[in-house]
Amino acid sequence: MKLQNSSKLLIILYFVNLVLYSFSSLLEVQPFEAVFWFVRIPILMVLYYITSKKKQAVYLVGLMLYQCASVFFATGDASLFIFGTLSSVLFKLCLSLLVLDLVTSNNRLAVTISVVPFFVLYLYIINFVIDELGDSYYIWILNALLTSFLGGVAIINYINTPGKKEYWLLVSAIFFVIQIGAFFINKFYVKNEAVYQLVILLYGVSHFTFYQFLILKENEGNDKKNIPTL
Repeated sequence: MKLQNSSKLLIILYFVNLVLYSFSSLLEVQPFEAVFWFVRIPILMVLYYITSKKKQAVYLVGLMLYQCASVFFATGDASLFIFGTLSSVLFKLCLSLLVLDLVTSNNRLAVTISVVPFFVLYLYIINFVIDELGDSYYIWILNALLTSFLGGVAIINYINTPGKKEYWLLVSAIFFVIQIGAFFINKFYVKNEAVYQLVILLYGVSHFTFYQFLILKENEGNDKKNIPTL
């Protein structure tokens, strides 16, 4: 009961912090914005640590990599942009490793086909900002491929075995996909506050929904282990 109350409190704190971050960014209250921005991922890490029975290091490392990417991007320093890009792609690699077991011999072809539209769309978007990306161009290609992989796995998994776990993964993947497009638009095309707010909300929700998927996936595995056998 105590654990459940703690997890509920952290979930509320996570979303309250997300809303406060959005408002402080919108109102340009920089001291508060910096605090709310920085504690997003630490809150999620603590939430995962106290609710997960497996405590997968890959996921925790992935969250730390995302935090590093956020710091590098937030500096606005062009020389640190490539480090942010590298941290971001490693974060996506960690997420991809966590869903890799959902790709089976039965759905491998379907997943591959579903990845293609996402990847082509990303290549189209990246092509518009190729000059601005510089040395990080190929890293962003890899980032696009990994994000497309997440989207492909999520769609096929939901179609084949629709359920609560599959739903959370689908929502997370879709939001991650949309977020990259919004990120590029805000950074390289139009510095628009509405687009930036969209980036904030999409990434906040996509992180939480992936966490939900991971917890349900772990619990599902534990339930199968506890099934009595003759």
